[in-house]
Amino acid sequence: MNVYDVFEDLIKKLQDWKLIGIISGKFNELKENHRKVDFVMRALIDFKYIEKIFLNVTLREDKCNKRSVEFRMLGNEQFSLKNRNYFKALELYNKSICYAEPNSEHLSIGYANRSAVLFEWKRYRQCLDNIELARQANYPARLSHKLDKRERDCQQLLDQQPPDVVPYEFKLSFEPHAQVPFIADCLELRETSAEGRFVVTNRDLVVGDLVCVEEPFCSTLLTPMRYIRCATCKRENYLTLIPCDSCCSTMFCSEECKSIAMQTYHRFECPIIDLLNRMFNKIHCIALRTTLVALNIFPSIEELIDFCEQEQNQGKCAFDLDYNELTPEEHYRAIHGLVTNQHLRSVSDLFQRSVVCAVLKHFIIEYTPVKEYVGGEEGVNFFTDLLFRHLQTSPSNMHGIDLVEQVNETKDDQTHSSGAYAFLSLLNHSCSPNTVRIYEGTKAYMFILRPIKAGNVLYDNYGAHFVISSKEQRLKRLSLQYRFDCKCEACELNYPMFGMMPHKPTVPSVTDDTEVALSSYNYDFAVSNYRKYCDFLTQYGDAYPCEQISSAEECLKMALHIMADAVPLKAKM
Repeated sequence: MNVYDVFEDLIKKLQDWKLIGIISGKFNELKENHRKVDFVMRALIDFKYIEKIFLNVTLREDKCNKRSVEFRMLGNEQFSLKNRNYFKALELYNKSICYAEPNSEHLSIGYANRSAVLFEWKRYRQCLDNIELARQANYPARLSHKLDKRERDCQQLLDQQPPDVVPYEFKLSFEPHAQVPFIADCLELRETSAEGRFVVTNRDLVVGDLVCVEEPFCSTLLTPMRYIRCATCKRENYLTLIPCDSCCSTMFCSEECKSIAMQTYHRFECPIIDLLNRMFNKIHCIALRTTLVALNIFPSIEELIDFCEQEQNQGKCAFDLDYNELTPEEHYRAIHGLVTNQHLRSVSDLFQRSVVCAVLKHFIIEYTPVKEYVGGEEGVNFFTDLLFRHLQTSPSNMHGIDLVEQVNETKDDQTHSSGAYAFLSLLNHSCSPNTVRIYEGTKAYMFILRPIKAGNVLYDNYGAHFVISSKEQRLKRLSLQYRFDCKCEACELNYPMFGMMPHKPTVPSVTDDTEVALSSYNYDFAVSNYRKYCDFLTQYGDAYPCEQISSAEECLKMALHIMADAVPLKAKM
């Protein structure tokens, strides 16, 4: 059961009872969003949906040694000589560690088993770290001889471990913007009634120019990654993670990241973490995280209400912030100012969002410390309005944090987190974008992908690219998720997908057999060759689109991912 199942079943019931017209009419008459959500909540209670959710979805799984052992046995199977699937073994051992009851030997055995995988994988420094974790967790004396031997072997082999890849130190290609210091000084904000807010350049840009280096206001880890990456910094850290003390679904790369989480978002989410993971998607979760982080940065709900209602905090963006003193409160001004487009939304759209908001609000208020923070009716109503706002802004403004494209992996396998980026949210979409985002952890780099003349617009891609999706598919997706009819050059000129793309005889091929080094994620090759791809794409930009240019673009994107070390551990094994 997920929240959309609840929505669809509720709509079916209202239709069967011939109440859909009456309910829609009454819902549409309500002007304040918290009243819309409360109206929907009454329907959910009347039709017993909250009761059904409570009976069918666990709020938070309890620690359980029996399950810890089960996951450890599955990990042993993956680690066996027959399988040698080190990555899957590490993930399962992490799950075993998460489920182990406090002060039980199963926690320490999980760490020890993880050290065995890392030893076989020749990651000796990380192996020693896990041996230390096992000992700190009171590893059983009867098994200590195994750990002692592994430690001695590790110490002898430590010098043989190659150094980890250090991400390339990218720097802005131009002087920092006087107002927004993490973007290039050539970028300017524009706004029209048709296009809304967008970004242009006041000088010519060539492929490879770095024009933005942005950290997110907040980010959230996707559910499939919870035993692979740190919930706070989103790094893999060779899967050497430590568990939350209370839940079985959250891990951290260090005590520092664990402490940050417990002081901010996780103290709110932890009591209902498994309900969040099961019932809600990444859009809902980043909307909730944004709301919770906003709550946490203000000492009281009254101060947050006052902040959000002040005239100078309405409709602001990244270009309006004071970067001389960028406090979390100041950063939030730009996130709070993201456009909701509520006036363009249908009654059906708002009703669906109200169902999502009602279920989220109920469980976060009733079962977590948020209830103590928001206080009485005014605070609860404000929290509801704020959550509803971010549920509207998230789909078109939050960004998936991606990794390098991998063979036989889906798009979902390449995205590990979602983030709220004040500047990146200002870029409009094109199915043939002229920029590309590359991530180092959660830090976003924006590079120029196609030559841009002074005065022209910078375009991002919202996931609908002409090379891999037909015009019909793109228009349908963009209309459904982002509420606009795309009129970019790829749609207007009906650019062909890659399989139908012409091979232009006047354009040479920049790729050759040596590009196999990119598919093996060779860092030195990427550093040595990425400029070759940039120069080629700049020189032959007028021939766009064609097969040779698309191939060169993919090589450049892969090289930049490798240089930023946006390559998952699984691909390196």
